[in-house]
Amino acid sequence: MLKLFPRAIPVLLICSLFLTIGRGITLPFMTIYLTRHYNLSVHQVGIAMTVALVIGVVFSLLFGVVADKFDKKRYMLLSVAAFLLGFILIPLSQRVDLVVVWFSVINCAYGVFSTVLKSYFSDTLAVYQRPKIFSLNYTFVNIGWTLGPPLGTLLVMHSLNLPFWVSAMTAIGPLLMISRWVAPTRPVTTASRAAPFRLGSLLRDRPLRWFTASMFLGQIAFGAFTACLSQYAITFYDVQFASQIIAVVLPVNAAVVVLLQYPVGKILRNDNLRRFMGLGTLFFIVGLAGFMVSGTRLWLWGVAAIIFTLGELIYIPGEYMLLDNIAPPGMKASYFSAQNLGMLGSALNPLLTGYLLTWLPGYGLFLTLMILVMLAWVCMLQGSRQPPGLAA
Repeated sequence: MLKLFPRAIPVLLICSLFLTIGRGITLPFMTIYLTRHYNLSVHQVGIAMTVALVIGVVFSLLFGVVADKFDKKRYMLLSVAAFLLGFILIPLSQRVDLVVVWFSVINCAYGVFSTVLKSYFSDTLAVYQRPKIFSLNYTFVNIGWTLGPPLGTLLVMHSLNLPFWVSAMTAIGPLLMISRWVAPTRPVTTASRAAPFRLGSLLRDRPLRWFTASMFLGQIAFGAFTACLSQYAITFYDVQFASQIIAVVLPVNAAVVVLLQYPVGKILRNDNLRRFMGLGTLFFIVGLAGFMVSGTRLWLWGVAAIIFTLGELIYIPGEYMLLDNIAPPGMKASYFSAQNLGMLGSALNPLLTGYLLTWLPGYGLFLTLMILVMLAWVCMLQGSRQPPGLAA
């Protein structure tokens, strides 16, 4: 399958897998690390994690929007090097504020790499090839998130610092592979002169504004849905049942993504994208309704997870395609970096979930998420109807 693509494409997909495994090894255990190593309270840990994630998103946006001005190979190498350095420095630091800084660097580096990776795909592949590779990359990312946390569990049992050293090692392979097998790219100077980069100009692009709003709202609903389900189950049942739900939902989600993401990605095209995004919205709503009525029936949680994940299979590559369609030549990385703003919605989910579970009955959480999904779809439709190009 990948033999039909240039050699750099499978190399970069493998690099994406390695870096995601590295992030998956440590990210779920940062709370444990901060609590044990620095004796922080749950409230303080929450603040530290939120600050690090938000800083990472903001800086990845700022670095991503200028990536089109430089050789993307060099940019990817710098981001992977920063990723490696951050993991090395965390266990060597003795102050929690430095840990937050290095964790922010890791998140920023991962976000920049992801942005430039998608931009590289968009610049080097034909239009009909891009949906397949976007979907395949998302499959590799999900495989990484499937492998990373269990590996991190084994490592943290031996040493609290060991996950960071292993995560650093996952960046060595990508550094070598990108250096050896990825060709340099030239910035598109003509497009740069025609549309000089200004952040304000980028934000005045009406389709981009609508699509970014759609991503933000969608990420609130599905970006951190396992954490959301855990909070719900702990609130209305107990910690043990919450663990059972996650033990069902996570493997089901990963299995559906790995098995079906590439076949689904193959049928997504620009001419049917809006129709399929509507179908993905329907899958999200039905899946959330399934979670709402599942109660203590674990099999029903599994069925709802399958339906919910079908929406995810459509929406994630669909978002990439929407931005790819509106980004002018030479500004692909700038537009893909705006997608990182949508990730703030994922960071907001645990906070919003906590408030909703405090203020509303259990079904109120899922009804709210359904409304957010529908609003995301409306924003997507509005963006599709806007004339392309930067507003004057």
